Amino acid sequence: VAGAVEPTIVPQAVVAQPTLLAKLEPEPISAAEFKEKLAAPQQQPAGAHEVKKARKPSKELVAEPLAAVVKVKALTYNLLWWSLYGERSGNGGSAIAVIEASMPDVMGLQECNDVTRVMIEGGLSANYTAVQGPHALAVAFKTARWELAGEGSEVVAVDQAEQFFSSRSVMWVRLIHQASKKVVFFVNHHGPLRINSGGRHGGPVTAEKIVRAIHCNALPGDGVITVGTFNAQVGS
Repeated sequence: VAGAVEPTIVPQAVVAQPTLLAKLEPEPISAAEFKEKLAAPQQQPAGAHEVKKARKPSKELVAEPLAAVVKVKALTYNLLWWSLYGERSGNGGSAIAVIEASMPDVMGLQECNDVTRVMIEGGLSANYTAVQGPHALAVAFKTARWELAGEGSEVVAVDQAEQFFSSRSVMWVRLIHQASKKVVFFVNHHGPLRINSGGRHGGPVTAEKIVRAIHCNALPGDGVITVGTFNAQVGS
């Protein structure tokens, strides 16, 4: 139609975020301009369809494969030497029967006046290496699996006067597992009397001395195993 006015198309207003009260009013455009915009390829923001490669973690973040776990069977055994050997002459090898029933990797013996006698009489010296410690403490370990890297002991308590027998120590051995080269720091202890007293200086002091002996003599990476007759009940 001659003289007809070309219609104007106004796109739908863009609503701003709900926190804004005003609407953005676009400028009117002609139908031809609107069609051109529809036909024109839409420009995407840079990198919109770019496939990003997964970033490799830094070397510090890559976990090392877990080393093989070394299982250790430990035995703690109070021989009551005064009774077993002093009064019953070994009781027909009853202590040996207990040890042979479990055949541990390492054992901590208390009230053991002569660990060599125990090993020889029981025929265990072919399989075990024995270490005699102070205050009737002893340790024995399987010779074929472990190598002795060090040993030591330290006094940590004294019996109370009302039931005095002796001072009390912790003894330890550092054992290298021959197959994996992992190290066990094995601790053996016979606690002070009276029962639950912790000795003359009390339980907290005795416990602190045991922990300090371990801390000062074990090396980083050592696996710590502590056994013994503590002469203390839970809560003491």
